[in-house]
This record gives sequence, structure tokens and C-alpha cells, in this order.
Amino acid sequence: MNVRHPPHARPAVDLEAEADLARCGALKDFWYVACLSTELPANRPVARTVFGMGLVLFRGPDGVPTALRDRCLHRNARLSKGDVFDGRLGCPYHGWVYDASGAVVEIPALGPPQRGEKLDANACAHEGLKPAPCDLGRLARFPTREQDGLVYVYLGEDVTQARAEPFRVPYWGERGWTVYFMVTRFANGVTNLVENFMDVPHTSFVHRGWFRNPTRKRVPSTVKRHAGRVRMTYLQEEDALTGLGRLFNPRGLPLVHTDEFIVPNITRVDYQWGDSGFAINSQCTPIGPTDTLVYTAISYRLPVDLPGAWVGRALTPFVRWYTSQVIQQDVVIMETQRQGLTDGPGGGVYSGTEADLHHADVEAYRCWLREGAQGPGPEDAERDVVFWV
Repeated sequence: MNVRHPPHARPAVDLEAEADLARCGALKDFWYVACLSTELPANRPVARTVFGMGLVLFRGPDGVPTALRDRCLHRNARLSKGDVFDGRLGCPYHGWVYDASGAVVEIPALGPPQRGEKLDANACAHEGLKPAPCDLGRLARFPTREQDGLVYVYLGEDVTQARAEPFRVPYWGERGWTVYFMVTRFANGVTNLVENFMDVPHTSFVHRGWFRNPTRKRVPSTVKRHAGRVRMTYLQEEDALTGLGRLFNPRGLPLVHTDEFIVPNITRVDYQWGDSGFAINSQCTPIGPTDTLVYTAISYRLPVDLPGAWVGRALTPFVRWYTSQVIQQDVVIMETQRQGLTDGPGGGVYSGTEADLHHADVEAYRCWLREGAQGPGPEDAERDVVFWV
């Protein structure tokens, strides 16, 4: 007999607080993806917004990424519209030049610098003018880290107090695995996106025919909340996956499927059939209250009895096209949700069933972080859940 649990109600996520650097609490004390390594060449700056903060990224003379406030100290022009030369950044308005530390090293209006001469820290001070920002030394500079094809930035107050290291991309550099990235802009907040990425029931509707078809089958699963992670393990060896499921499992092997949330902004979805499978790892970078940039790493490995690794590389254009179609379906439905949340006063109320239990766990962790992570976090828990797809 199927016992239907009564729906539970809870306030909708505070999208504005989650994306505001001044109100996001401990959510800022983590590394966030700023761009792909391939998006940051040696000769051009890149503009990004993280937690509402405008950043300019460029590579210094050693090739290491630098992240500065995207605002010239002189007249507040966007430095990301300027040029990069010899590992230095030039403002497009009056040509002020910044080095990788954020210091002003040249002001063209003062004449060409002499060899070995350092710019006077008070060069922009003048009688009758208010003290200029450059008197304070340099632009705000934020720690960066480059690994696994991604450039991370840290906006917290003290990088030595970061709550976690930058996330390692699953199967990056491993033999037999192919990994590629997709960058997608969503009109919704991080919590709602994380819930969508590890939600099975919606796939039979939003991705019908593309990823999974309705089967009216019972899906037993377990939900484990532990140490900043929420892990769903689905006890269903047969699944009505369409598209890639047939490509990766031509022999009809049992499926091992897990979804995992990793605080504060990461999801990992794994489908495994013997020695083949694919993993979808998404890292969400908040731009504003209803605007998020998602960096998705797709990792896949074909059955070993198929010829060589070249097959995996050859299939990448098709797999990329297929996954982009599926992601765009989520883009549409997430904007539909955001429109519902922001339509009129009140911000909306969520209701849910047993199938939404892991979503409540995600919200519990993110709410705890948003409120400053004071005291112990959500207690560890493990529960059995049954739903239908």
C-alpha cells in the first residue's frame, strides 16, 4: 500500500540574501568558479560578477590569474573594458595601469615613468580635491586558484579560514575518461538550482523523451545528511533512461545512481553501469538575486569493449549537443519557477512530500551558512524514502 505523506510547507528561499555579499553570511567563505581557464587568455581581461561584486580577471606576467575589483581608482570606469599587456591591466578611460597586485604603476597624464622609478603614492593628491582612493595604495585584490581547467576566486575576509578547498572535478585527467565543460546562465538562485540538479521526479516531465520517460515505477532510495553533504542513493537497478543511457549501457547492466550536494553550491550526479558511466558535476556561482552562472563538468567513460579512447573523444560533439539540449530545458523551467516566486508580494511558499526530503536538507545547510554558521550545523541523519517516476 502506498502511504501518502501530507505536504509540508516552508518559506521560499531568500534569493536576495543569498546573492548579497553583505548578507550571505558564511556562504562567502568558500571558493567559487569565476571562469574557465580557456576563457582567460594572456592578452585580455574578463569581467565577472560574484555575489553582486564586479570583478576583473587577467593573467599576470607569470600567467597566474589575478582578480581585482572591476572599478578604476581614478574615475570608476570598468577595468574589464581595458587592455592587458605584459601582465598588467590598463584602464580604458585615462590609461591608468595596474599590476597583478592591484597597485597603480603608471598614470599617463603624469608623463612616462622613468626606468626603475616607482609611482609616488600621493601622485593623485591635489590641493582642493578630496583624498583620492589611490592614496590608499591599491585596488581590492581577491585570492584566486586555478585547477582542473577552472579559475576559482575567494571573496571571504580571510582565505586561510576558507571552509573548504576548491572542488576537484570528477575523473579529471583519468585514463579512459572524457571531460568537457558547459557554462550556462540561469535566471534563478543557487538553492533552487541545486535542488533541480539532484531532483529525479522532474526528469519524467521536463526531460520526457530526452532523458527519462514516465514508467509509474516505485523507486526506493536513501537520503543521508552528513558533514556538509546530502547524498541520495537510488535502489533501482533498472531505469527508463533514454538517449545517453542506451549508449553507455548497451549490455543492460545494473545501474548505480547517486546524487550528492556538497556545501555550499555543488552537485554531483553519477550514473554507473559496470566500467562505463557518466558524471554531471555542477558548480553554481551567484551573480545576483535571480541570476546564477553554472559551470558543469560532464565526465564520461564508454564500455571498455568499445574500441579505444578515441571513440570517447569522437563522440564529444554529440554528447555536448545532447547535454546542452537537456540543460536548456532546465533553464526554461527554472525561469518559470523564478517568475512564480517573484510574481507579487510574499516571495512564495514551498510545499513538498517525502520525495522532497533531500531538498529540505539542502535548504537546512544553506540556511545555516547564510545565517553565519553559528553553532553546530544540521544534525546527521539517514532516512529511507520511496517515490514514483
